[in-house]
Amino acid sequence: MKRLILLITLFITGATFAQIEKPSEGTIYEVGFMPNLDGAQMFALDGNHITRRTFNDANSVTRWKAHFSYVDIDGMDDAAMTLGLQYGKEKHHDGSDRLATFTGWQAGLLYADDGADDATVLNGGVFVGANYYIANNLYIGTEISYNLVVGEDSTIVTPGVNGMLSIGFKL
Repeated sequence: MKRLILLITLFITGATFAQIEKPSEGTIYEVGFMPNLDGAQMFALDGNHITRRTFNDANSVTRWKAHFSYVDIDGMDDAAMTLGLQYGKEKHHDGSDRLATFTGWQAGLLYADDGADDATVLNGGVFVGANYYIANNLYIGTEISYNLVVGEDSTIVTPGVNGMLSIGFKL
């Protein structure tokens, strides 16, 4: 246990004093994960989306977010599936050497089939977020969003504040 604490301390100290540069060009990929806030697995990956962020310059990012989930429960006749694609833009603001703050918008199309019903909806929204770079081209981030979903039978407006974090990395 003492060795584990020593290793974590050395990692945090090294990451704290390392020279980190926020990217201003290239492509970064991002996946979401959920810290254990409500009894789920510790840092369970949220496997239903991956985001591709392309830096146009230091202040502008184009992003594509693809959603996919498939659940087949034993005893149920039909499986549930969700597919989606969103396009968005981010405007990055001045932050510190490691903290990148941004605002933006995204819009897209989502298809869901729960076995009994299926629906296609248009969704879009605005967001504000922050990414903290722990190493060059590696960050942990979060977003707060306000979303609008327009479907065949309903229109839903939702604020999006949750414990979801993302980890981004450059290949």
